[in-house]
Amino acid sequence: MVEGNKSWKKNIKHLFSNLHSALIQKLQKFDFDADSSINNSSSPGSAATSKKSEAILAPLNVPLAVSSQSPNFEGITLIWFDPRLNTTDDTKQTAKELREINNYVIFHSDQLECVDYIKSVRDEKIFLITSGKAASSILPETIQLKQIDSIFIFCFKIEKYQDLLQKYESVVGIYSNRSTLINAIKENVDLLQKQLNAFSFYNEHQEKATRDLSQESAEFIWFQLFKDVILRMSANNNAKEQLIQFCSQYYRGNQKEYKNIDQFESSYRPDKCIYWYTRETFLYKLVNKALRTEDMAQLYIFRFFIVDLSLHLAKLHEKNREKDKVVMLYRGLKLENEELNRLKQNEGNLISTNGFLSTSRSKQVALKFALKSAKRTNVVSTLYEIECNLNESKSIVFADITKYSEFAAEQEVLFDLGSTFKIQSIIEDKELKLFVVKLKASDDGEKMAKEYIESNRKVNEETSLDILFGKLLLQMGKYDQSINYFENLLNESNEKADIARIYNEVGCAYLCKGEFKEAHEYICRAYIMMIQAKPCRVKDSARPLTNMANIYLRKEMYNESLDFYFQALEIRENFYGKEHLDTAITLNNIGNAYYKMQDYLTSLMYYEKSFDIRRKQLPKTDMDIAASLNNIGLVYSKMNRVYEALDCYLQSLEIRKRILPSEHNDIVQSLMNIAHVLYEQNAIDDALNYFSKALQIQKIEFDLTDRDKLVDRLEKHFGPKLSHNASQNIVYAESSRYNQSDSSSQVSHWPEYATCIPHAAPGNNITYREYHEALDICPAPPRRRQIQEFVYSLLDEFIKALHDNTDDQRVLNLWKQVLNSCNETFDDHSGNIQNLVWRLENDIIHTYNSFDESKEALHFYEKALSILESSTSPLVDIDNIRIVCLDRIATIHQRNDNFESALGYLIRGLNVMQRKEIIPRAIADKMRHIGLVHMTLGNYDLALTSFNNALTILQSDSIDPNDREIKLTLRRIDEAKEALESTTNA
Repeated sequence: MVEGNKSWKKNIKHLFSNLHSALIQKLQKFDFDADSSINNSSSPGSAATSKKSEAILAPLNVPLAVSSQSPNFEGITLIWFDPRLNTTDDTKQTAKELREINNYVIFHSDQLECVDYIKSVRDEKIFLITSGKAASSILPETIQLKQIDSIFIFCFKIEKYQDLLQKYESVVGIYSNRSTLINAIKENVDLLQKQLNAFSFYNEHQEKATRDLSQESAEFIWFQLFKDVILRMSANNNAKEQLIQFCSQYYRGNQKEYKNIDQFESSYRPDKCIYWYTRETFLYKLVNKALRTEDMAQLYIFRFFIVDLSLHLAKLHEKNREKDKVVMLYRGLKLENEELNRLKQNEGNLISTNGFLSTSRSKQVALKFALKSAKRTNVVSTLYEIECNLNESKSIVFADITKYSEFAAEQEVLFDLGSTFKIQSIIEDKELKLFVVKLKASDDGEKMAKEYIESNRKVNEETSLDILFGKLLLQMGKYDQSINYFENLLNESNEKADIARIYNEVGCAYLCKGEFKEAHEYICRAYIMMIQAKPCRVKDSARPLTNMANIYLRKEMYNESLDFYFQALEIRENFYGKEHLDTAITLNNIGNAYYKMQDYLTSLMYYEKSFDIRRKQLPKTDMDIAASLNNIGLVYSKMNRVYEALDCYLQSLEIRKRILPSEHNDIVQSLMNIAHVLYEQNAIDDALNYFSKALQIQKIEFDLTDRDKLVDRLEKHFGPKLSHNASQNIVYAESSRYNQSDSSSQVSHWPEYATCIPHAAPGNNITYREYHEALDICPAPPRRRQIQEFVYSLLDEFIKALHDNTDDQRVLNLWKQVLNSCNETFDDHSGNIQNLVWRLENDIIHTYNSFDESKEALHFYEKALSILESSTSPLVDIDNIRIVCLDRIATIHQRNDNFESALGYLIRGLNVMQRKEIIPRAIADKMRHIGLVHMTLGNYDLALTSFNNALTILQSDSIDPNDREIKLTLRRIDEAKEALESTTNA
C-alpha cells in the first residue's frame, strides 16, 4: 500500500487472482440494512404515488378522463375543476371532446386536491377550466403557479364574472356555450403546441471547465451529443412495434388518435416521416415532449422515428445546400415575460432548441403567428430572425419541407436536432409591437461537444460516446434517466458493447441515488466480468473497485473503503504510473476516507500527493486543482492551521470564479469555507462579506443593511465560538481594571496586563490566535506601542531581506537588531515577546505556501534556519519556528524525491520536538512520517522501529483501544512487517 515499496510489484496474474477471491469474501459480508437507501422517495410507479393519485380522483370517477396517476407524455394537461361536477352524459361527452383536442384530461371536484395536483406538475403546461363561482375561490390559490398557462371560465352568467378578465391576466375568456368553449380551448392548444420549445443556453465566457458544467450548459452539451448517440441505436421492425404498442396503450379510449395510430402502422415509410411529423398528431406531441424533457425512456421508444426524421432532413439539406448560401428564416410566437428575460440575459451566448425547430421562409407567415390575437396579457409577441450562412456553418442541418408538409402555405423550414445559434441582439420593434430576436446559425455547438469529449478522453480516458452520454445524464442529476439509458444499451448490446463498463455505470447511478444494494449488485457484476475476461481486464477493474470503495465510504465503513481504494491505487500506479491523473483521483479518494475518519494528518498527506500530480499535469486553473486546494484547506481548518486553510480556500475560490458559472455550487462552497475561517478568527465583517455573497448566489433573501440579523444568521450557520467568547470576557475584565487606574500605574502594570490573557481562566483553552487578538484589543500605552511597532517594522524588514535573498550579513544584522530591541525593551515576562515570536512564525510560514517546492523556497527556509540558530536570545524561544523550517525543508526535499535529505531534516525536527516536550501525539505523527520515508527508501527495519515507537507513545497517551491513530499506526506496522518479510523471502 505504501508508495515506493518496489517489492510489492509481484506477478500481476497471481496478485489479482488473490484480489478477486478477497473481494468476493468482502462483498459477501456487505450488510444492507433497512436504512441502506438514503433516498427513500417513491418512484413514479410506487405505491406512495398511486395512493396519492387515487385520492385525487376519488370525488368523481369519469371513465373517459385520464387517471392522474398515469404519466402525461404530452406537453399539455387539461384540468376541469368544479365542486358540483357529476357523471352525467353531458360531462362524459365533454370529456370525450376534450380528449380529442388533448389526450390528458383530468376532472376535479375537490379544490384542495386540485391545487395539490397542479403544484405537483413539473413538465407540462396546464389549461384550467372552471365555473364562475369556483373561479373566485380557486384562482387566488393558483394564479401565481407557473404551471398554469391559460384559464377558461364556463358559466351562464357572463356579466357577473367580467371582473375576472381584468383581475387575472391568464384568463382567456368566459363562455356560456360548450361548443364555443371547446373551440377556444382547441385554438389555444394548437397554438401552444407549436410554441412548446425548450431552449438550452451555453455561456462561452463562463463555461471554461467543460468537465464541470452548469446544469443548463450540461443540457446544451447533452443535445449536441444526443443525435450522434441515437443514430447509433438499432432501429429495426421491433422498434416500430414497440412504438405502436406504447401509443395504443397510452391513447386507449381516444378514438381520434386510435385511427391515426392504425393508419401509421399500416402506411408509414421512412420517406413519409416529415409528413407524419407535421400532421401534429400523436407523434408530433409525444416526440416533442420527450425531446423537451430529455426523457430517455420515451426517446428510446421513438428512436426509429427520430432517426428517420434526422436522416431525411440531412439528405434534403445536402441536396439543397448549393442553391442558397445565405438564408433568412423566421419564427413567430408568443413568449411569456420570464422566457423573454432569459433570452435577454443570454444575449451574446449560444442557444440550442431541445428538439426540432420549425421556422418559415416567409416573414409574413411568422408575423401572423407572432401577432395573433391573444386574450392573455402576460405574453409578448416575438419574432425570431435567423441568419444561416452555409459558407460559415457546416454542421447545421435544416431543410425546406414545404412539399412534404400538411401545411404547405406555411413555407416551413425544419432544423435538425442539436442546431445551435448565437443570440446577436434583442430589440423591441415599437411599430410592430413585438420583440425581434436576431439569431445566427453557428458551428460552436459541435465545437463545444468535441471539446467536452476530448476533455473527458484526456482526464478520464473515456473514449466511448455511448458511455459518456449516460455519464452526462448523471452529471445533470438525472439518475433514473441514466439507469434507463444504460439498461437500454444492455438490452440491445452487441459484440462491441462493453457490458462490464455499462454495469459499472448503472451501479454508479444507483450509488448517486443512495440505493446501495442495487449499486453493489451492478458494480460487483462489473468487477467479476472484468476479472474473468480473457485476457483479464485488470487495468479496467480499478473503476468498479473505486466505486465499491465509494459505497463503503457512504456507509461510513471507512476501513473497508480504504482496502478497496488501496487496491485501486495499486492497479493505477502499476498501469498508469504514479504521476497519472487517475492515480491522483485515487489518492484524493483515500484522503477523503482518512478525513472522514478524522485522521487529518494522513488525510493531508494523500490530498497533497494528489495535488502534486494534478498541478504537474493540469492547467493552473483546472477545476481539479481548485478541488484539491479546497480539500487541503478543509484539513488545515480541522488542524487549526487557520491561515493556511484560508490561503487554500482563497486560491480555490479564485480558480473557481475564473472557470465556473457565477452561480455554481462550488463557488458557494468556497465562499462558505472562507466565511467560516474568518468567523472563527473573529473577523466578523470579512466573514459577513463572503457569507452574504454565498447567500446571494443561492438566492436566499436577507437584508444586507441589518448587520445584527446577518451576524445572527452567521452564528446560527457556523455555531458558537466559545473559546473566543472566553477570551473576550478576559480582555474586557482586564482592560476595565487597566482603564480605572491612573496613568502612572497603567504604565507600571502594562507587562502584567499583557500576560494575563494566556494565564487567566483555566480551562478556557485560549489559543495563540485568541491571545494575539486580545493583545490587539488592549489599549497599549503610547510609549510601549511605539516600541512594539518599531520592533515589528524591523521584523518585517528582516523577513523581506530573507525572502529577497539579500546579503547574508545584512540579514543577520537585522535579526540581531530585532533581538537587541527585545532585550533592551522587554523582560522575560512580557507578552510582547510571545506575540513577536508568534508573528515571526506566521510570517515565515506564509512567505511560501506549503506546496512550493522551488529552489527559492528551499533556500529561504534553509537560510532562515541558519540565521535564527546563529544568533539567539534567552528571551526569544525560536524552537517552534525551527520546527516549522525543518518541516518545510524536509517536505520540499521529499517532493523532489530527495528522501535521504528529507529524512535528515525530519529527524532533526523530531529531536527539537522531544526536547521541547511537545504534545505526545504530534511527536507520534512525526515518527510515523519518518517511518513512511524509511519505507520509501526500503529501510523496512528502521520503518518498523519508528512505527513501534509511535505506537508506544500513543498507547501511553490513550486508553481507548479503538483510538484511530493507534489503529492507523498498527496498520503501518503490519505494512512494514509485510514488506520486511517480502524482502527476507525474496
